[in-house]
Amino acid sequence: RHPNEFRQHDSRQAKKAAKRLADYQELWEVAQHTIEQVDPDFASNFSALAVTYGFQGSPHIDKQNTGPFYGLALGDFPDGDGGICVEATPFVIAQVNTKNRLGKVDGRYPHWVAPYDSSQYDRFSLIFYSTWQQYRAPGPAYFGKALDKNERI
Repeated sequence: RHPNEFRQHDSRQAKKAAKRLADYQELWEVAQHTIEQVDPDFASNFSALAVTYGFQGSPHIDKQNTGPFYGLALGDFPDGDGGICVEATPFVIAQVNTKNRLGKVDGRYPHWVAPYDSSQYDRFSLIFYSTWQQYRAPGPAYFGKALDKNERI
């Protein structure tokens, strides 16, 4: 979550979050710098950063998000695996490759992590999102160029 959110409150939850932020301040700063290189407007408005290891989840919708999110996956899993799948239409699933790159997806559409072998490979992810900035109406489910399944960027 965004550092300013915790400086404004004196609750136990805010104090706990502020301590966690202090413990991971360097990670927050590197993540902030990373997103600034790709989308400076988004970087000045995202309010939360989720960091996961080995995450594999079922399709879900991020009801609390106020707009799209960016995802970045790092690890030794094969390229093309472990990206973000999102329901672009009721009949089309888009798979966004986030390995060593940022991908922009609107999590208010059903989405999930594409399969990868978590018993054999490591996968870390950073998800940049906002839950308290100005609400943006849902637009496209994913951002970027659509490629044929055999094409690579």
